[in-house]
Amino acid sequence: RMPLFKGVRLDRIARNLGLGQFVSLRPGDILLRPDEPNSELYILIDGCLAVQADLQSQPIAVLPAGECVGEMSVFEGELPSAFVLATAPSRVFKVHKEVVWRLIDGSNRFAQNLLHVLGKRVRSGNQALASSQERLMMQEISASLDPLTGIYNRRWLNGMFRRGIERAQIDKAPAFLLMIDIDHFKKYNDTHGHLAGDQCLRMVATTMRDKLRPTDLLARFGGEEFSVLLNCAGSRESRAAAERLRQAVEMRQIKDRDGAPLPSVTISVGIAMLKRNDSLESLIERADTALYQAKRQGRNRVVEASAGKQPARALKKG
Repeated sequence: RMPLFKGVRLDRIARNLGLGQFVSLRPGDILLRPDEPNSELYILIDGCLAVQADLQSQPIAVLPAGECVGEMSVFEGELPSAFVLATAPSRVFKVHKEVVWRLIDGSNRFAQNLLHVLGKRVRSGNQALASSQERLMMQEISASLDPLTGIYNRRWLNGMFRRGIERAQIDKAPAFLLMIDIDHFKKYNDTHGHLAGDQCLRMVATTMRDKLRPTDLLARFGGEEFSVLLNCAGSRESRAAAERLRQAVEMRQIKDRDGAPLPSVTISVGIAMLKRNDSLESLIERADTALYQAKRQGRNRVVEASAGKQPARALKKG
């Protein structure tokens, strides 16, 4: 039941094995720790050992009788990579690294078995690392998504929009920010209920996502506000894109969770073109100003912030 000694003629290594030592462990006893050097190979005779990143975390691995620990630090000459502690009354056989090398020299089969253990340990570590990286990636994606609408949230916007603006400035390419607000959303929520309001938000987000190009960046800014960063050839193209969004939302039928129809909604859109010295904050501020002008002018329309000090230009619906 000891993988290290499978197929090994013990009579050939008995003398070196006699240099080892049995050690008894109580539950909680720490065998290896990452802040102390190790020069021993430990073979678990009976009991159970846990491998942990720290003493408070859940075990990375639980080792039954027959397994060994310490082999990586013995061969690498480095500190152990984790804590190893007993989780039950246990007994280990301790072999100093010099004796380990004698065992390797004295038995090819022992050397093969040890290589097999090392390979399995490396594969297990790689799998754990890949799994950890995948969990981190999924957590990062989850933290960047708005759970209600399924599109990106303000946190993602702050990073991706900023990088998109910096890239456009470096490439000297035109870029436009759209600030979008659902008209009379509070009244819609109060009249039809919060579940209907949630359906409305989902519909608006889905509709706009379907009408945008893969290169356009869409995010929920907060509440009933959305933002879109466009790379367009000029103002005419950005206004046309904003108008397509406005028309698509106005024409979209909203349904409740049971499929019953709900009243449709409209959106107001403010557009600001990226200037040479713009920050994300200054670009949002100008697009926001254009959005409020669209609302003051009657809602359900697109207003573009002027490049100079002239009033913003409105593109009326239809």
